[in-house]
Amino acid sequence: MNIQEFRAQIKAVRESFPQHWEASRKFMAPEPLARNIPALIQSIQQADLVPSFQKRLIQVVEQFGQGIKTGEIHQDLKELTGLPPSKAFRALLVWGVLAVGEKEQSTEEHCSTEEMEGCLRESRNPYDILLQSGPPTLLDIGAGDLTFEQEIVDQYVSQLRARKTALKIHAFDRLTPGSRVGGVYHKNRERDHYLKSFPAEELTYQFWGGMDLEKFGHAKGVFSCYTMCTCHAPANPTFAYEPSRVDRQLIDDHLRATRGQSRLSRYEGEAVLEVSHQGQDLTFPPWKFDIVGPLALLQFMTQRSRVGVLSAIDDEVFWELLSQILADDGFRPRNKIFTNETRPTIFGDVYKELNSLAIGDRIDLARVSTFRDSMSSEKTPLTTPSFWPKFRYVEIRRGALWEGIPSSFTAKQFSHMEEETPPWWIIFLSDV
Repeated sequence: MNIQEFRAQIKAVRESFPQHWEASRKFMAPEPLARNIPALIQSIQQADLVPSFQKRLIQVVEQFGQGIKTGEIHQDLKELTGLPPSKAFRALLVWGVLAVGEKEQSTEEHCSTEEMEGCLRESRNPYDILLQSGPPTLLDIGAGDLTFEQEIVDQYVSQLRARKTALKIHAFDRLTPGSRVGGVYHKNRERDHYLKSFPAEELTYQFWGGMDLEKFGHAKGVFSCYTMCTCHAPANPTFAYEPSRVDRQLIDDHLRATRGQSRLSRYEGEAVLEVSHQGQDLTFPPWKFDIVGPLALLQFMTQRSRVGVLSAIDDEVFWELLSQILADDGFRPRNKIFTNETRPTIFGDVYKELNSLAIGDRIDLARVSTFRDSMSSEKTPLTTPSFWPKFRYVEIRRGALWEGIPSSFTAKQFSHMEEETPPWWIIFLSDV
């Protein structure tokens, strides 16, 4: 069991035994804590954990039991469990002491990493993972009008109902509720009401508006680890340029040359970004040209989930994402924008192989090139450098829509976008 699987198991046990979670408060007092540290360590030793992870977990538990509660120990607990320090040790006590003998029943349906890889390789529909791993949880980034959420629910809730398993969906979007910009990409009220209408034993759903990647980690009620994390039509230019690779001035110059002049303004008292493009003045949310980069998106998804699905990815965002997955540093040249002219040279045989894919084709990326051991050794504003998992399996697909597979509103629009080439999918399973 790797760190992602352990986090998922910790979360499942804590949610499955609320009586033990409540009782764990009393076990944090010095005397009961000292009595139960040996039992907790024994549970860790008996668990099927990655050796390096197991060793670090035992060290942290021993130090905490000895009264060493420094900021570093608290940070270690957060990284190891995915929970805030105030809850992390209580969750470990529930998992390793209070629910021992009971937790096997609540976690026996969890897929191993090997089983998940097998499912992704064999199944045409990556969301079938939700039927293999319990309790199934999904986080959708940039949820827009909730088209995808409704299609997921319509396809899977009835199947999960027969298994007496509830689906849990969390979704967020950067658009501020009530904003006059964003149009059809705002949360659809009818779909929101529909998703909230299900009984809790079938579906729990929550949506956050005005939320970005950085803010999500501080939102109330979020899970530390989800079965799946999705992002449909990742925003361009937000994720189309990697700021650790390309200087901001160069990005701004490129945006002016390709998108037109832009300026912050106000519309009916609301902050907006006005862009002059091909003789038209277009209005966007004020953060439209904010650059986060593909590395931050990939790190967020791998730390928040076991399986990631990015769909309907346009060309610019796709090749930036791909450059962060592949091992060769030559795919990440300094201060060079990826364009139709530069991509064939920069990506070479990888470009030839992937660009030859027809709509409806899929390929195991490992057949084309090797993956990075970890995505970076530097700290970003959204993450800490510890436990950035590497990719165990990555699949590339071509095309916006796949029959029988839930999709987003934006994916359905690609057939009407004359300037866009066929988009991409990236489906990945992370490992440590």
